Amino acid sequence: MESENTTNIFVIIVTYNGAKWVEKCFDSLKTSIVPLQIIVVDNQSTDNSIDLIRSGYPDVKIIQSQVNLGFGKANNIGISEALNQGADYVFLLNQDAWIMPETVATLVTVQEKHPEYFVLSPVHLDGTGKKLDFGFSIYISPYHCENMVSDLILRNEPPQEVYTTTFVNAAFWLISRHAIEQIGLFDPIFPHYGEDDDYMHRVIYHGGKTGICPAAFGCHDRIQELASVQKFPYEKRYKRQVVGCLITLMNINRSFYHCFMVFLRSRMEFFFSAFFKLKFKESYLEMKVFVHIFFMIKKIKRHRLKNMQKESWLNH
Repeated sequence: MESENTTNIFVIIVTYNGAKWVEKCFDSLKTSIVPLQIIVVDNQSTDNSIDLIRSGYPDVKIIQSQVNLGFGKANNIGISEALNQGADYVFLLNQDAWIMPETVATLVTVQEKHPEYFVLSPVHLDGTGKKLDFGFSIYISPYHCENMVSDLILRNEPPQEVYTTTFVNAAFWLISRHAIEQIGLFDPIFPHYGEDDDYMHRVIYHGGKTGICPAAFGCHDRIQELASVQKFPYEKRYKRQVVGCLITLMNINRSFYHCFMVFLRSRMEFFFSAFFKLKFKESYLEMKVFVHIFFMIKKIKRHRLKNMQKESWLNH
């Protein structure tokens, strides 16, 4: 599918102590059949990952943060820099991921034919490249992505170029400049995790779609199991619970009243369930999450209103 390409495509990679993936990640970008410009935003790494990138990939632009900004805020810096340099597309790539030579070219071709898709993703494989990424296998279930599994398993000919999904994580996202001008950047209200869920909600609100292209592939070298929040350490569980509440309350496709009632009902159910089972540590956690979110309500409302506007957070 090699063709004349005059578009400016910028790859944004947020790094944090990712030395063991540098070679696979960056070597894969060098083999792309379309030219790519690469911006790295480093979240205060303490390993030698930045030295490896500087020495092995001198054309990469590196922006080093003095603090760990998390995924969303760091990507915002990279996306803003890419737009300032005239990007037509940005391709968000995890530091622990790599692509095939045709991956970005395939996504760009599909997006140009189907501009209603604001965000496109390839199929996510695991780190071996021989299986689907476990999380991705959930995202393509009929609940999220109608017909894709059926078409591919039953070998319906030809499969669609792109399948609409309600969610796919941001390990490999192609976003057009037009989409960013409609939706804007990641909402900085999310400290870590949840940014991509929120962005998917905003894609829908602003009239776009998110799609998966079955002809494009990428490998994501992460733990291949469903994370159980109950097994997390207490502080990590607390943070994840807060993020889950923020995802619910920040969904601008539903009224704030509806979102708040869903949040309130779920928190009360979890609190009383733990309390009556004499799991006082659990009930305290639920109360702590509720209080945290309660004091954020005004901020949540402000962010919801901002996200309803075009180019949200672009000039933030």
